[in-house]
Amino acid sequence: MKFKGRITHLSQKGFGVVKNEQNHISYFVLGTWPGDIGEFEVIDKPLNNKKFAYAKLIQLIHPSEQRQSPHCPHVHLEEYGCTGCPWMIADYTSQLEQKRNRFIYAMKRVGFDESKLNVGALQPAPDIYGYRNRCQLKTDGAQLGFISEQSHQIAPIGDCIVLNDACRTLLSTAIRQLPNARWKTDADQHWNFIELDDDMTTDDIAINQKRPFKQGNSAQNDWMRNWLQQKLAHNPHVGKVVELFCGSGNFTHVIAESHCTSVIAYEIDAAAITALKARHLDNVSAQAIDLFDSRIWQKLQPYVHDAFTLVLDPPRAGLKKHQGFFSSFRTLKTILYISCNPETFARDAWFFHQQGWSISDMQLLDLFPHTPHVEIMAEFIKSS
Repeated sequence: MKFKGRITHLSQKGFGVVKNEQNHISYFVLGTWPGDIGEFEVIDKPLNNKKFAYAKLIQLIHPSEQRQSPHCPHVHLEEYGCTGCPWMIADYTSQLEQKRNRFIYAMKRVGFDESKLNVGALQPAPDIYGYRNRCQLKTDGAQLGFISEQSHQIAPIGDCIVLNDACRTLLSTAIRQLPNARWKTDADQHWNFIELDDDMTTDDIAINQKRPFKQGNSAQNDWMRNWLQQKLAHNPHVGKVVELFCGSGNFTHVIAESHCTSVIAYEIDAAAITALKARHLDNVSAQAIDLFDSRIWQKLQPYVHDAFTLVLDPPRAGLKKHQGFFSSFRTLKTILYISCNPETFARDAWFFHQQGWSISDMQLLDLFPHTPHVEIMAEFIKSS
């Protein structure tokens, strides 16, 4: 079925939304922007919701004023096109506006009053191209690229302009190794993965080898670390700090250099904890533990009950386990929450709010230009 319409807004996942006035169903459309007027075709993509479905853009009748031609030749809507930077179709100012909108919507949806949220402008990325210091590619031995949202197949690429110079060199080296019999997939595999980061050499390129996690934008990571440093420096009651989801110590190093009395750092990944311990940070103890265990707060209570400050930087799932949380952190005065997911941050922030905590400072940051991703940094204090 084909129909014409206007993209009114973006979904939480960054798709354009258009309503078909004939059947009153709203459709999610990749590669569109608010203000686009076009002809669309319904596509057979499962969605367990009778009010929404998926469609694709057949013809752009009138583009949005904010639309631009992507600088990357791999950004297109055809099958097997790269969809890693779906918002490259829009100017950067409007990208930042939409990310802020996404966050505000997530907060309103859980119960926050928008008029009482002090949400400023996003901290923009200093570079919107050549900024990424890592990536994960897929290969079947014959081609190398990213996974296409349109088909869930490998979208072959010849370059990637959002990667920094070191990663682009690694990518070029990997592409020159194609076809590669050692990278071929088995019968039950769709692809193998290759991770690249700017700490590697070309000799390190290999399939299915996980690289240590690090934030994908070095300049913006420095900005986040500085935000955390300032929050700790201006807090007269830092005391004992508990850090959850510490990774290999990206933020632990900042905490250890503050005027805290001690730091206990927890992380799910044992390899990350080993890397953190290798830093030999003073006054820091670290342990690998499943932070999504249903009894996690009961298990940690003897070690965290006297902490004054909590720092957490969870994966997209967020804090997740709420039951027994504040009964374990009995003396907590400050929570510093760094999040990569507006929806799970909003859920956790509402839980904090219901327990008598308020947001004293909040900063949004653009870690990955040309994507729906938005990073949140928030300070919570106990309401008096």
